[in-house]
Amino acid sequence: MATIVTVHGTFATGPLEGTKWWQQGSPFGSYLAGLVDSDDDALKIEPHIWNGLNSETSRRAAGEALAVRLTRLDEAGEPFVVVGHSHGGSVISAALLRCAKMRRPLSAMQRWMTVGTPFIKTERQRLLFSRLGIFGKAIYLILLTFLVLGILAVFVGADDRDPALWLLAFATFAGPLALFYAILRYQESRRSFRFNRRLLGFASKHYAARWLSLWHAKDEAVQSLKAVKRLDVQIFSRNFAASSLNLLAIVIIPLLCLWALNSEPTMDAIAAKVFTLIEGAAEDELYSSGGSNIFENAAVMFVGLLVIPPSLILPADFILALDTWGQMVLLLVAIMLLLGAAYVLTLAFNGFARLVSHGLSLVLNPMTLAQLKSVAYGSDTREDLAIDAGEWPIWMNQGYPPLPATIADELELASDQAIGHAIPKFRNVVESLADAESPEATSDVLADYLTWPELIHTSYFTQERFAKLLAYAICQCEGFRPSAHFESDPEFAEIAQAYATIVEGAVVTPA
Repeated sequence: MATIVTVHGTFATGPLEGTKWWQQGSPFGSYLAGLVDSDDDALKIEPHIWNGLNSETSRRAAGEALAVRLTRLDEAGEPFVVVGHSHGGSVISAALLRCAKMRRPLSAMQRWMTVGTPFIKTERQRLLFSRLGIFGKAIYLILLTFLVLGILAVFVGADDRDPALWLLAFATFAGPLALFYAILRYQESRRSFRFNRRLLGFASKHYAARWLSLWHAKDEAVQSLKAVKRLDVQIFSRNFAASSLNLLAIVIIPLLCLWALNSEPTMDAIAAKVFTLIEGAAEDELYSSGGSNIFENAAVMFVGLLVIPPSLILPADFILALDTWGQMVLLLVAIMLLLGAAYVLTLAFNGFARLVSHGLSLVLNPMTLAQLKSVAYGSDTREDLAIDAGEWPIWMNQGYPPLPATIADELELASDQAIGHAIPKFRNVVESLADAESPEATSDVLADYLTWPELIHTSYFTQERFAKLLAYAICQCEGFRPSAHFESDPEFAEIAQAYATIVEGAVVTPA
């Protein structure tokens, strides 16, 4: 018996049976079965179902489950091929790395094929602290604290200390942290396949030659994820927070006044200044409690705001000598001075708000941009961070050219012809998003949108020529052969030529 294992991509999960290309009983599955036979006339198509989330954690978990399945097929000794679409190809790659860890060459696997797969490239998180769990971070902080305190402690009596004691002190305090780091690096090398050179070498040696990539040069998923790395937009303008920070003045100034009203030393200083500028008799009426009554303090501060500003530019004797009209003019001057002070204070606060806003934009823009890229890549693992996407897995240095024009043009034409149906469907999407009452409902709408046939990325399996190309590639594997119907197809020779063009155009880059 020969087996074809199908692996769906992101947002394409579902039950075992259905109409999607990878499901049992689907139109594509039936069409493929009519093109491919096994040597013993017992061909089986087995879907591998996973949750389909745009999540690196989900893809790796799906890869672990697929690795178990491939191992069982390999142990049975029957030939099999694996076909994955979109991030289903990433799931296959993760499964092969898991098999590499188990040192399983998978001799029965004749070929693994990826269709429109954008392989995510990652790098290790630079800071050890970022790669730790909560318990690990707690241990790290304790050890780091002891190291800092120990370094400070060894300087006590340092002048007459033997050099050997310095070495002993350093080993005592730095040794546990170094040991902790060494253990973590060892555990990471065993747990994280992507940074284990021996494991990657095993995978490349045993699986690379059996890989075939089929992808369209204008595949939206591949090209958009490749472009994410170059994404550079200013999400937060320099003054995005200035207006909000300016509102703090409404809170800060009243709080300062409230603090002054409740501070007897402050109120005593204000009262002393006020009552040197007005008749002393008013002191007994306005400030009889000596600063302990907040209502009297408010009255004194109110008077102070009117009489203290003029005293900064006029002598106290001149102010006391003014008649009623002079005092009215002085009151107007005081109000003008208060307005000027308020203007200067507001201007200063506005400048400070703009400065803080600019600083926040410099920090938040790269952080937010990095988060957007992380969401696009589905990067949610602890040890590594997604940084790019490409046409081949990170553990390989070989890639294939896009589909030749004879097949690519048909895919693009079919996608273009379907665009006419996209506008009313897009309106429905917008309406559905507006009516969505939960994040799950929104995700469902977007997931449906990303599986529309108007996209080249989702149209591969609806086109006969591509199906024939995929079938021909499978038929080149041991244990599989083209059906009599396929061999008599008028396009058989053309499909064979397209396959040869792809295989012969493989690109190899330095490892």
